[in-house]
Amino acid sequence: MPDVTLVVKDVSSAEDAENLERALKRLDPVNLVNVDPEKGLVAVSYEGGDAELEDIRKTVEEAGYGAEPSPGAGNIGD
Repeated sequence: MPDVTLVVKDVSSAEDAENLERALKRLDPVNLVNVDPEKGLVAVSYEGGDAELEDIRKTVEEAGYGAEPSPGAGNIGD
């Protein structure tokens, strides 16, 4: 099961974190989500590969947040 950590912009409150977590958990491949609004990080464990990772990234953006891989995590969608 791949794991990815994303740096997510504009998650500044517990409510933002809960909304983002809920949106990501709706994706079938996602098994576990942990949003840390203080650090601006989202850790996701999921089943699949690049296509599922792209779905995760799109879901974060559709929820109204910018996302990029955390340093050393590789490139999303490449």
